[in-house]
Amino acid sequence: MKALKIEANKAGKRYALVAAGDTFGVYAECFNYAGHCKGGFAVTWRVCEKRLPREAAEALMARKVAGKQKP
Repeated sequence: MKALKIEANKAGKRYALVAAGDTFGVYAECFNYAGHCKGGFAVTWRVCEKRLPREAAEALMARKVAGKQKP
Protein backbone atom coordinates (compact mmCIF):
# COMPACT_ATOMS: atom_id res chain seq x y z
CA MET A 1 0.00 0.00 0.00
CA LYS A 2 1.17 3.49 -0.80
CA ALA A 3 0.05 6.73 0.85
CA LEU A 4 -1.01 9.22 -1.80
CA LYS A 5 -1.66 12.10 0.57
CA ILE A 6 -1.13 12.75 4.30
CA GLU A 7 -2.88 15.70 5.93
CA ALA A 8 -3.60 16.89 9.47
CA ASN A 9 -6.63 18.63 10.93
CA LYS A 10 -6.34 21.70 13.16
CA ALA A 11 -6.11 19.54 16.29
CA GLY A 12 -3.04 17.75 14.90
CA LYS A 13 -4.62 14.37 14.07
CA ARG A 14 -3.09 13.03 10.84
CA TYR A 15 -4.95 11.11 8.13
CA ALA A 16 -3.63 9.31 5.06
CA LEU A 17 -5.26 8.51 1.73
CA VAL A 18 -3.90 5.10 0.70
CA ALA A 19 -4.07 3.23 -2.60
CA ALA A 20 -4.39 -0.56 -2.42
CA GLY A 21 -4.66 -1.95 -5.92
CA ASP A 22 -7.75 -0.49 -7.58
CA THR A 23 -9.42 0.59 -4.32
CA PHE A 24 -8.59 3.33 -1.83
CA GLY A 25 -8.78 3.76 1.93
CA VAL A 26 -8.44 6.37 4.66
CA TYR A 27 -6.22 5.68 7.68
CA ALA A 28 -5.73 7.61 10.94
CA GLU A 29 -2.42 7.91 12.83
CA CYS A 30 -2.67 6.64 16.42
CA PHE A 31 -0.23 6.84 19.33
CA ASN A 32 -0.42 4.01 21.86
CA TYR A 33 1.51 3.42 25.05
CA ALA A 34 4.27 0.86 24.54
CA GLY A 35 6.89 0.57 27.27
CA HIS A 36 9.36 -1.21 25.00
CA CYS A 37 9.49 1.65 22.44
CA LYS A 38 11.73 4.66 22.71
CA GLY A 39 9.73 7.52 24.17
CA GLY A 40 7.01 5.16 25.42
CA PHE A 41 4.66 5.46 22.44
CA ALA A 42 4.18 3.29 19.39
CA VAL A 43 2.83 4.89 16.21
CA THR A 44 0.27 2.88 14.23
CA TRP A 45 -2.02 3.66 11.33
CA ARG A 46 -5.57 2.42 11.88
CA VAL A 47 -8.16 2.06 9.16
CA CYS A 48 -11.09 4.49 9.09
CA GLU A 49 -12.58 3.07 5.90
CA LYS A 50 -11.21 0.88 3.13
CA ARG A 51 -12.28 -0.54 -0.21
CA LEU A 52 -13.74 2.72 -1.49
CA PRO A 53 -13.67 4.24 -4.98
CA ARG A 54 -11.27 7.16 -5.29
CA GLU A 55 -13.96 9.89 -5.23
CA ALA A 56 -15.56 8.52 -2.04
CA ALA A 57 -12.16 8.13 -0.34
CA GLU A 58 -11.15 11.71 -1.19
CA ALA A 59 -14.50 13.02 0.11
CA LEU A 60 -14.05 11.09 3.37
CA MET A 61 -10.48 12.38 3.71
CA ALA A 62 -11.68 15.98 3.23
CA ARG A 63 -14.37 15.46 5.89
CA LYS A 64 -11.90 13.99 8.37
CA VAL A 65 -9.32 16.76 7.85
CA ALA A 66 -11.93 19.51 8.18
CA GLY A 67 -13.67 17.80 11.12
CA LYS A 68 -12.31 18.55 14.57
CA GLN A 69 -11.53 22.16 15.37
CA LYS A 70 -9.03 23.04 18.04
CA PRO A 71 -10.67 25.15 20.83
